[in-house]
Amino acid sequence: MLRSQEQDLQEPGRLSPYTAGRAPFKGRQMPRPLSTSSDDSGIKKVRPCIYFYRAASATLRSYITGATPTNAARAMFGHDPVTDMILRGATGPAEIGGTPGWAASLGGVAIYDMIQDAATYSAGAELIGRALKINLDGIAEYRVPGRLQSAAAAGQWVGEGLAAPVRQLAFSNSALLHPKKLEVRYGYSREQAEHSNIEAVVRQTLGEATGLALDLQMLSADAGDATKPPGLFLGSDALSPTTGGGIAAMDGDLGKLFAALAAKSAGKNPVIIAAAPQAIMLKRNVGPKFDVDILTSTALAAGTVGVVEISSFVSGFSSVAEFSTTRAGLLHMEDTTPGQIVSDSGTLASPVRSFFQIEGIGLKSVLWASWGLRATGHAQRLQSVTW
Repeated sequence: MLRSQEQDLQEPGRLSPYTAGRAPFKGRQMPRPLSTSSDDSGIKKVRPCIYFYRAASATLRSYITGATPTNAARAMFGHDPVTDMILRGATGPAEIGGTPGWAASLGGVAIYDMIQDAATYSAGAELIGRALKINLDGIAEYRVPGRLQSAAAAGQWVGEGLAAPVRQLAFSNSALLHPKKLEVRYGYSREQAEHSNIEAVVRQTLGEATGLALDLQMLSADAGDATKPPGLFLGSDALSPTTGGGIAAMDGDLGKLFAALAAKSAGKNPVIIAAAPQAIMLKRNVGPKFDVDILTSTALAAGTVGVVEISSFVSGFSSVAEFSTTRAGLLHMEDTTPGQIVSDSGTLASPVRSFFQIEGIGLKSVLWASWGLRATGHAQRLQSVTW
């Protein structure tokens, strides 16, 4: 009997009485404790922002193929529930049923990760990535309590059996976030949309456009209105730059900026934001023990240097992005002060392009965002510095 069993083991094609009726197997196999379907393998290995750009690329491609954006995404990227969820998210929560929980989580952070990805081109995006972030889904107004600026208003030592003081949240200097629409439009040729590199092209172009749009408004002293949040430097003191130029003027201006922060009980966690010429000058001359980060913004006018207290900055974004495409009609190709094709007075805008005539496709992405400071004066700037 033993010899018969040994013979069975030596002949792979022959079944012994103990294995008859069972499916043969090779090697030693163990069940996976957290098994996932083969279709999901590898999906979570990329940055969340990639799904945002995939959704934009699929929307662009769908206009050529005639398929829906979700079907275009499947054809381009295979089984990708995160991109699918982002594409369907703007049409209503009821359509997202059945999406894996991890996919919903990644879809929710894809917008913030896209902003973080734009930090390569934007100092404002870098600020957002370092500071407090609020989800603005379904919110028309969000009031973030202001910072405690006095040690007397902080916690106190309490003896055994004694009553502990309770502090009321400070709303007098709170940041009030109202979601505003950040719209980015970009034109692509038909050949670009058909090419396999369209995802990389969309990532680069949309990232640059979004980052510069953030800097242009966020790093200003604009009061804001119904369409856009106020600039961070709206409450900056009227500081005068140091004259004379050179290292001495640079040291004097830094002293003025940080003194203005300190006067507002800030300066513990600051960051310097400067126009490109001044950022290079700072990085070249500060010593190795200078531990304040220096961010460059091409949206700032030359000669502008500012400081922002990161701990006081707060931003909010909706986790739902909207995409749309068109190739019909005329467009005013102006990114600073766009106007009507023909004004009420009969003036024709210039330059004007017809997407139909040049066989181009316009892609529009819409994000809802807002930001603010939790304390007045926690962003200071100097203009027209002499170094």
